[in-house]
Amino acid sequence: MTQQIDLILKGGTVVTGTGQQRADVAISGETICAVGSNLAVEGAKVIDVSRRLLLPGVIDVHVHPVYEDNMEACSRVAAYSGTTTLLHFAYAYKGESMYDATARFIDEGLANSRTDFGLHTGMFDAPNHVPEIEKTMELGIRTFKFFMPYIKQGWTTDDYQLMKAMDILAANGGMAMVHPENGGGIDYLEDKYLTGPNASAEFFNISRPAALEEEATFRAMRLAEVAECPLYIVHVTTARSLRHIEHARAQGQIIHAESCAHYLTLTEEIIKTHGALAKVGPPIRTAADREALWGGLRDNILQVVSSDHAPKPKDPNGEFLEQGFGSPQVETVLPLTYDEGINKGRISLVRLVQLLSENPAKIFGLYPKKGTIAVGSDADIIVFDPAREVTITKENQHSNVGYTLYAGRKILGWPERTFQRGQPVLQDGEIVAQPGQGEFLTMRPTKTLV
Repeated sequence: MTQQIDLILKGGTVVTGTGQQRADVAISGETICAVGSNLAVEGAKVIDVSRRLLLPGVIDVHVHPVYEDNMEACSRVAAYSGTTTLLHFAYAYKGESMYDATARFIDEGLANSRTDFGLHTGMFDAPNHVPEIEKTMELGIRTFKFFMPYIKQGWTTDDYQLMKAMDILAANGGMAMVHPENGGGIDYLEDKYLTGPNASAEFFNISRPAALEEEATFRAMRLAEVAECPLYIVHVTTARSLRHIEHARAQGQIIHAESCAHYLTLTEEIIKTHGALAKVGPPIRTAADREALWGGLRDNILQVVSSDHAPKPKDPNGEFLEQGFGSPQVETVLPLTYDEGINKGRISLVRLVQLLSENPAKIFGLYPKKGTIAVGSDADIIVFDPAREVTITKENQHSNVGYTLYAGRKILGWPERTFQRGQPVLQDGEIVAQPGQGEFLTMRPTKTLV
């Protein structure tokens, strides 16, 4: 029986993690059924995508649907910039069951997400949550996040609990994810610089120095080495951490690491102009760190670019220490990484696809269903116009938080339309996917280096 072809994207340049070619892409139902030249099938809908790039849908692996944007809003906002799969952090707070909290996030996503989604569970009460890891894994969760800082807030996972958790994860096919900063050192520096009459946003970076991110990164890797637990390091910001990650990977340790678009496009000067709106943890660092991160991405010391979308309401005129960490980022990951990476010659188109799509899919066990444009893969595709210029304003961003760190920035290259499993998501500048359209993805993290 001849396969029914529903849609042909014709005349574009297909980019995957292995190369690029001028080709048509044919879609049957939810999957890609052909990639080749001069595809033509009577009755199939044809969309002319000449002079456009066809990219695999972005997989954003670092999203927080617990602030001003919930899971529905995160999926909608992300879809404006070409993201078709979100891997959210399902947080379990003090006093609640980690298993129950994670189950609620799955239910919320199935009811409300417009795009496909998976979950990492993040814990804020390690002594009570670590014993729930194996039970929570029964829900299809294999990745768990641990905070090494935030001792004063009561969110930290100390070395004892982190070692215990890694031991459990290693025995059950899981992966540990860490936010690496030395919590005790930072709490002291916050007390020194960010309290009292002389407290100021200008001391923010001094209170969270690169050395304390480096130290915690090294410590987490050594704990993971002993436990033989795969490790994923979130939001690397500094050159000082790269040498340790590179060395550990060269020794064969299963470590993967990401940076985020704001660390790749901004510098510490942003805190002077935006104050608490630019308060993210770890901080946005120096221009030298920014260039080192791009080098880490080119050299595969870092494997992923994510958003760390954490849209929190803030009072720029309020007490700085009391303002939350985070900013809205999920809508700008692809355009910013493309503009800063491709237009400035820092990375190739193939590397862009690896960082935003293929590597995330491989690391979290979704490849080749996700992360590529190939026969048999889900038809998650971005039609990207490299000639379209857009100026970012707070008015043309869609997060409920109502601000952006990129207001006034001109971007060359922007998504024109997207598809998820063959169905339109972004079309004519609007999101047409409906709440509940997304599927829950069970992840199985890799046991090999990507």
